[in-house]
Amino acid sequence: MVRQMANPTTPAFEMTRTSSAGLPLLRLKGRLTIGEGSRSLRAAISDIAAEGNKYVLLDLGEVTYVDSSGLGALVAGYNSVKSKGGAIALFQVPSRVRDLIEMSGLSAVFKVYPSESEATAALSS
Repeated sequence: MVRQMANPTTPAFEMTRTSSAGLPLLRLKGRLTIGEGSRSLRAAISDIAAEGNKYVLLDLGEVTYVDSSGLGALVAGYNSVKSKGGAIALFQVPSRVRDLIEMSGLSAVFKVYPSESEATAALSS
């Protein structure tokens, strides 16, 4: 049996903060799982909310896997902005991740958009 090992020079999770039409945008890449990935996402969204932002855009286009801790980080982030009357918009969500969001009942909490421009427009209106 051949096992593929993760490339030690490639982080399992990466996150880049930018903005789109003045809204905070986090671009996620890799595995959103227990450990550094979920902690980093929770902290980033909490920081964005603490800065006074009500809305957050999350680009999941390069997310390869999400576990229950990753879903928990998304919910914690949602709670951070919801307490300010805000919302989180997800876009470019891979089908496996979208299925997980739907199966977990979180599709009632998170709106999923095909593109950055549609997610931005939805939160800007």
